[in-house]
Amino acid sequence: MRIPRTRGAISGLLLVVLGAWGALVPFIGPSFNFTIGPDASWHMTSGRFWLSLLPGVVTLVGGLLVLLSANRATAILGAQMALAGGIWFVVGPTLSVLWSTAGPPLGQAGRPLGGEYRQMAELLAYFFGLGAAITAFAGLALGRMTLRTVRDAELAAAGNGAAAAPRRRTGRFARDRDRTSDRERVAEPAAVGAPAGTATAPTRDEGVVRGPVDRAEERTTAAPATTGRRGGLLGRFRR
Repeated sequence: MRIPRTRGAISGLLLVVLGAWGALVPFIGPSFNFTIGPDASWHMTSGRFWLSLLPGVVTLVGGLLVLLSANRATAILGAQMALAGGIWFVVGPTLSVLWSTAGPPLGQAGRPLGGEYRQMAELLAYFFGLGAAITAFAGLALGRMTLRTVRDAELAAAGNGAAAAPRRRTGRFARDRDRTSDRERVAEPAAVGAPAGTATAPTRDEGVVRGPVDRAEERTTAAPATTGRRGGLLGRFRR
């Protein structure tokens, strides 16, 4: 079903921005001393790929689907993708402890650098705060995409009406068929709309069913036989 493109404009745009930030911040953060893990810009590690780049790209693609799609099913899929990316930003670093040799609390992501306030900002901007914001906006977009409004029903009705409109055939055979239909419609009231009082039971003569019109023609034809001139002597005196 079609939906207005403006329905997911704001939430889709925010998801695109947040997804791009989550995918790029590990690679550009070390340039201004804002990093978790290796202190090197544009340095790819397995932790940065699985915990930042992958969920960031998934969130970005989902946000684009929400932002640009006018189809309800596609927009819902995009919101679900962004929701999955946001949840992974939150739980991914903790789950990475299971397959990483690094210790808790961030496992494969590495340790934040700097003082206490700086480490808090890095944890929020890289994972926990970012994931919470993405989850909130994705949930909002998902709710708006599943909502069916009066405008959605009008768009669906308009689309169904345009699809169900019959296509008029053109050509000689179509024109002949239309003229035949017009003649049938003109002739129909004479038979259907006849007064009920004039209808009589048809009579049978030699296997042919005759109605009121046939009997009237017979009377008209037989009338001159009774009023014609008589021959012989009596007829001469009457003239």
